[in-house]
Amino acid sequence: MRSPDLLRDILEEAVDVLGLRERLKAFRALLDWEQIVGKTVAAAAQPEALKEGKVFIAVKSNAWIQELRFQQETILQRLNEHAGDPIFTELVFRVKPRSRKSSQGKAGAEEPVIVEPELDTSTIARLHALTEPIADAEMRARLTEYLVALQRLMLIRKQMGWRECTRCGCLHPDEESECPFCRGEFV
Repeated sequence: MRSPDLLRDILEEAVDVLGLRERLKAFRALLDWEQIVGKTVAAAAQPEALKEGKVFIAVKSNAWIQELRFQQETILQRLNEHAGDPIFTELVFRVKPRSRKSSQGKAGAEEPVIVEPELDTSTIARLHALTEPIADAEMRARLTEYLVALQRLMLIRKQMGWRECTRCGCLHPDEESECPFCRGEFV
């Protein structure tokens, strides 16, 4: 069995060889969008795509676009600080209200209540089995915790109406059958 440090070194080298380091930093920063911009802004605007340093952001109204234009430089600075490099160069806003499956055609309908799912014992056992070969107890515990959280997130996203990409199988909120990655929007 390989040690976690050896595996980490191999992955780090592969990321460098493939030239993916900057993209990974960008995606990590965008995954922490709510932490970077705050809950209020994150509820009104979500990054959808990244292309050549431009972050395309879906915003729920024109009023929010105006507000975010005032905050654009601060958001860019925070994104770049979070990424650790000046990766992000521009924010491109477009109005795209979040779709609500349960309220289509109903004016003023409430958003569906999302219930945090409980994982069944077989799922938890499967996740523990995945991390069992890791010798370092702390790393094993953290990775298991991460996998449990990820599984819950996937179930929540399914409750919210996210669909599976027909090419890669990942969940995405778009109406299209393919996710933004498979459509080539995150180049």
